[in-house]
Amino acid sequence: MDLNYTPEEEAFRLEARRWIDANLAEEFKRGADTGAQTSKRARVGWYKKLAEKGWLCASWPKEHGGPGWTLAQQVIFQEEASAQGAPGVDMGVYMVGPLLIEYGTEEQKTRFLPPIARADLLWCQGYSEPNAGSDLANLALRADRDGDDYVLNGQKIWTSGANEADWIFLLARTDPHSEKKQTGISFLVAPMNSPGIRIQPIKQITGESHFYETFFTDVRVPVTHRIGNENEGWTLAKRLLFHERVGLGAARSFRKTLLKLTEYARRVRVNGGAAIEDPLIRSRLAQLYIELDALRAVDYRRLTQLLRGEMPGPESSIMKLYGSELFQRMTDLALDILGPAAVLWQDRALKDLEDGWPKMAVGSRAWSIFSGTNEIQRNIIAQNVLGMPR
Repeated sequence: MDLNYTPEEEAFRLEARRWIDANLAEEFKRGADTGAQTSKRARVGWYKKLAEKGWLCASWPKEHGGPGWTLAQQVIFQEEASAQGAPGVDMGVYMVGPLLIEYGTEEQKTRFLPPIARADLLWCQGYSEPNAGSDLANLALRADRDGDDYVLNGQKIWTSGANEADWIFLLARTDPHSEKKQTGISFLVAPMNSPGIRIQPIKQITGESHFYETFFTDVRVPVTHRIGNENEGWTLAKRLLFHERVGLGAARSFRKTLLKLTEYARRVRVNGGAAIEDPLIRSRLAQLYIELDALRAVDYRRLTQLLRGEMPGPESSIMKLYGSELFQRMTDLALDILGPAAVLWQDRALKDLEDGWPKMAVGSRAWSIFSGTNEIQRNIIAQNVLGMPR
């Protein structure tokens, strides 16, 4: 595999780097990797700038509002944006939009794709349920057909950004009598201000409330808001989770964190010297760089498959599993460097000392749970890579 970019691609990298540097708000550059939530105002402001440039929907075809970039250009832009601390794009861009392009009707594409491409709509995901655990197919939210509407009753949980989203995409059971639990599920979208939708914040260990419980009581959703065929939503769900898991495990997501950790080890003193001079800390840092390069190699293998017109197989599960645990090992090392002061992370007097690491560390524990627990990913890898029996 040739891992070098062409001169034209390197010229595009320089263009992207300069544009991002000139347009990205300073609060993102300063606040990257601190573990703190960014404001909706700041994120939407960045999305609007990307939209005006025509760069918001990097992976979309040009006829649907994308820039028409090659896969290499998409990767280059994502690397440069991540390196400078830019927030990730909204779920509507990298999850709902591609799904609509592939499965949506022409009417649905006309209705939803332009406002997503303009950053006029923010989305949240209604997948997890309190009684389903890691078995997403065990969902119980009912969607009973009543004329031209579905009537939804039930609950979702861990709905990221439900308080800021304009629309929700969700899975609901439209046939409770299906023989297999994976069938009888449909993929629906609904405005969050629909009568009967209520949200309740879940306070996290970080002290913030990014996740919400979402309750549905006699919520009417038009049949025209169903994407794909009735009772075939499981196919769309798997397709969408593929995009999410790859994004979570991409090496570019963690390189800035590792660089920040290295700089932190240079300026924090341990045993009378810089932490980075401690043999054990230095060895652990080196191991993290090796593991990050290994994750990057898996990412390149996935990209190679896409360039050949093939669909990646279990790479998304490998990247999600490996990337989430790598991120946790990075934050664990930061806490070890910080020492006993790590337990005082909510003390404002220690803000400069801790540099956001304790908050990021406690938040990192969720990475091995959301988007399919790591135990589930290990099962997928065991069956699809190692050929082990169920």
